[in-house]
Amino acid sequence: MKYTTKDITLIGVVAALTVVIGYVFYLVGHFFPIPGYKFVVFAPFLGFMMYIPVRKVGKMGVMTAVNMVFGLIMAMVSLIMTVAIVSAGVLAELVAWILFRRYDTSKKTILAVGLYPVAAVLCASYASFYLTGNVLYQVVGGGAFVVVLSLVIYLLGTMGAYMADRVVYRRIIEIRNVENGKDGV
Repeated sequence: MKYTTKDITLIGVVAALTVVIGYVFYLVGHFFPIPGYKFVVFAPFLGFMMYIPVRKVGKMGVMTAVNMVFGLIMAMVSLIMTVAIVSAGVLAELVAWILFRRYDTSKKTILAVGLYPVAAVLCASYASFYLTGNVLYQVVGGGAFVVVLSLVIYLLGTMGAYMADRVVYRRIIEIRNVENGKDGV
């Protein structure tokens, strides 16, 4: 997969912003000790952040690339976290490829990006519980809770991607049209 210099820069910037802004969400999440709450709060944020490079670059593999950079940055904190982050990108991209094959419409892109927060939850929970034995992430309520939580997270991740489409991506298109003398008025 070939990326331009602009694509690589965008992927790096989004990964870095995800780390910085995500840290704030992480700190806020400590005030609410409800199982799954952090993932619910993170879902729209992750959908929003991931939509921008996926829509701009428009190639399969972007979620994986963003997560590889994100994982490399987070390797300074924890290698287990890096495994979870990279796995989430690969899993989300694989499912998106199976379901959509490409990111050729904003609808497909929004629906595909909504998979990323779900993959992040599943991979983080798996890595935390099975690789480290951390019982904090053990799911209360079993499989039914995981399914409901995943559906809620998918909806919130999709909403985050939708908001990125409406707020960021459409605004960029409007600005370009004005700059090119096609203001549509």
